Amino acid sequence: MSQQESKNHSVVAGMYADLERGDVEGVITTLSHDVSWVIAPGLPYGGTYTGREAVGGVFSTYGKVWEDLTVAPDKIVAAGDLVIALGHYEARGRETGKAMRARFAHVWRLEDGVPVTFETIADTHTMVAAMT
Repeated sequence: MSQQESKNHSVVAGMYADLERGDVEGVITTLSHDVSWVIAPGLPYGGTYTGREAVGGVFSTYGKVWEDLTVAPDKIVAAGDLVIALGHYEARGRETGKAMRARFAHVWRLEDGVPVTFETIADTHTMVAAMT
């Protein structure tokens, strides 16, 4: 792994550690000011969000939809300016009380160690089933 790949890996791993501690602000301040944040379109809040403020709104939405949401990467791999995280979400639908565990692939692109794009590819069927 190159020095830049190692740095990118550390940045992304650090954001997941922030999430585990509940430090959403730590994640947001790590992102580029004009980050592009893409959520799988199969979700009710799916779409592309631009900028830190918009990403903060996405995190607020998660709290309205899910109880006890965890984002757990099982493996993080750096390749050039990309970092891929494979893992799972676990939560309970706030309105339904239904539990879910859904796989994800997160694709991060970094420039000079700063995340500029994020995309989640997720098992939206399982997630929507827990919401409805």
